[in-house]
Amino acid sequence: MTGSEIDTFTAWLIRFTGKGVNHTNAEQLADKLVARDRQEDDRRHCLECLHLAGFGAGSWRCKNWEQAGIAIHARDSALPGDLVITLQRCDGFKAIN
Repeated sequence: MTGSEIDTFTAWLIRFTGKGVNHTNAEQLADKLVARDRQEDDRRHCLECLHLAGFGAGSWRCKNWEQAGIAIHARDSALPGDLVITLQRCDGFKAIN
């Protein structure tokens, strides 16, 4: 990895563990994002989005649920853990930085 990739990897690791992902899984997700960026893939994880709320699988929800097309009502904005870590395109995505 380049110095820039290491800095980005570290920032993702902090973000992912701060959202309740265990360290091992957070490292694996960050590695996937390094590969994604090298391939210039434009898909994102919910974990990279400013609108992700909650701490850990089972409590994650989308605060931009309407624009993202996640739900019809705010009470239905909960996100399954598998979706949160799946690379995807989302109309409601907003990068953290």
